Amino acid sequence: MRESSERKESRVSRGLAAILVLSAVLTCASAAQAWWDGRWQYRTKIGFDTTTSGVDLRGNLDEMQVLVRLHSGNFNFSNAKSNGEDIRFVSSDEGIVLKHHIERFDPFDEIGLLWVKVPRLSGRTDQEFLWMYYGYDEAKGGQDGKGTYDVNELLVYHFAETEGVPRDTTGYRNDASSFSGALGLPAAIGNGVTLSGPGDRIVIPSSPSLSFSAGFTFSVWIRMSFPQEDAYLFARELGDRAIVIGIDQTKAYYRITYGKDQEIVAEESADIPLGGWHLLTVTAEPKGRVTIYLDGLEMYFSQLPDGLPDLQSDIVIGDSNQGGHAFVGDLDEIRIGGVARSADWVMLCYGNQGPQERLLSFGPEERSPKGGLPIFYLRTVLRNITFEGWIIIGVLILLAAMSWMIFVSKAVFLWLIDKENRTFLKAFGGLTDLDVLVEKADAFQNSTHYRVYHAGLQRLGTSFGNPGLEAEPRALSPKAMNAFRAELDKGFLDESKRLNAWMVVLTMAIAGGPFLGLLGTVWGVMNTFAAMAEAGEANIMAIAPGVASALSTTVFGLIVAIPALFTYNYLTVKIRNLSADTNIFLDQFALRVDEVYGGGA
Repeated sequence: MRESSERKESRVSRGLAAILVLSAVLTCASAAQAWWDGRWQYRTKIGFDTTTSGVDLRGNLDEMQVLVRLHSGNFNFSNAKSNGEDIRFVSSDEGIVLKHHIERFDPFDEIGLLWVKVPRLSGRTDQEFLWMYYGYDEAKGGQDGKGTYDVNELLVYHFAETEGVPRDTTGYRNDASSFSGALGLPAAIGNGVTLSGPGDRIVIPSSPSLSFSAGFTFSVWIRMSFPQEDAYLFARELGDRAIVIGIDQTKAYYRITYGKDQEIVAEESADIPLGGWHLLTVTAEPKGRVTIYLDGLEMYFSQLPDGLPDLQSDIVIGDSNQGGHAFVGDLDEIRIGGVARSADWVMLCYGNQGPQERLLSFGPEERSPKGGLPIFYLRTVLRNITFEGWIIIGVLILLAAMSWMIFVSKAVFLWLIDKENRTFLKAFGGLTDLDVLVEKADAFQNSTHYRVYHAGLQRLGTSFGNPGLEAEPRALSPKAMNAFRAELDKGFLDESKRLNAWMVVLTMAIAGGPFLGLLGTVWGVMNTFAAMAEAGEANIMAIAPGVASALSTTVFGLIVAIPALFTYNYLTVKIRNLSADTNIFLDQFALRVDEVYGGGA
């Protein structure tokens, strides 16, 4: 009894476990199908990789601004509004709409630069992600530049402007008061600014928000073509106190001056290579470390004996207040923070914003389950079809149009023939005089039976020496009877030719359509791989549109051939039946004539 009870409890336990597993599976499946808002037609999964193969974060980061770069390889611009106003970023659980703003969105050049505030990024994992939704024509607004940054981000210049002074994207609105230089030039992230020497600078007026009492972070993307002569990238000076970040030759340094006899200067150990874009970052903690980073890596640090000097003065980017330390080169994405950012923060900025994206990965585009059939790739395919592909598709469209015209006209024609044949047979069955129906040609102008009948009567009239039949029948000789039968056979062959006219167009569509499509595919794939070989690199996002457009010609070929095959078989059966009926009528007519006029010598 005890064993039986234990077995029963074991079965119940296994049953409960199975139910729990099934519930978990169904819950996961339901979650996988969840859709944030059905009005948005499309979404793309954006994953984060903070492992050693990605950005390699050792700790967690809160309220981090992540750059999302969109291009033709990871985003279908034709499915979003032309200004990107319908784009939304949603947390992985579909519960939170994340703050974001657009630096640039250009569907013509297929470039998008969007900044998203991620509540939390965990270190050493590749399982976290968010959703990007788009494809809602009625969507308005959605951007929140102020809300994208945390309270410690005091100034951010994207340099998205093409004229005027650089504008601050954060809520502090620390816009430049004056600017000399060139805006709107391609840079590390979108557009940047070029400073060409003395006189070129960015001046940021002092404001209560630009306080460094809790710490300091300065970050900038920089590109130099030649060594500098003690150029200042950042300078905040007041009397004998100053915070300076500069470059001497190709070495980056910082200098913090508290007075005439006290200053902290970094060793010139951060060597910035010429010709490329590099991320330079300096962080300072009050009574803590001052650290200089290059491309996310710590290059040098020193200890601050006290807090940072209290400077309520303007900030100059690219020179000093008095001049003489002008920088010559390109700058992009300047950030000033009111705390000392962590090494993970610096590494994430470089890995995410740098030329080799190591943080983000993009999944395939998904369509809303309420959106109907997945035809949303059609515009992408059509946009990428080559000129020679369009030529082949044009020929296929012409062939398809001809085949459908033949089918429609032929189907109507065969229907009329069948209808008039049945009417003629009813009239012919009750005849006593064979030539009574000769005068009713208008009623049977499409009938194959009537046309054979009419040809036979004309032959009989010729045999009797007049166009009609005599009132008193005379016997036909065997020779005349053979001539009559031959005339019926000739009429039958003529009608067969008329029934089968233009059917060759359908056979051309059936046989030629797929081969024309295959020609376009082979040609397109050949061009795609040739271009890939010329460029010297290969990736699936680059070659997929070309291969898809090449395969589109085969699709068009099959679209032409498959309907032509079905319509050809349908028409062939109809023609075969009509021919058989006409052949039977031919024998019936010959027998009637033989009964009436046969037996002559």
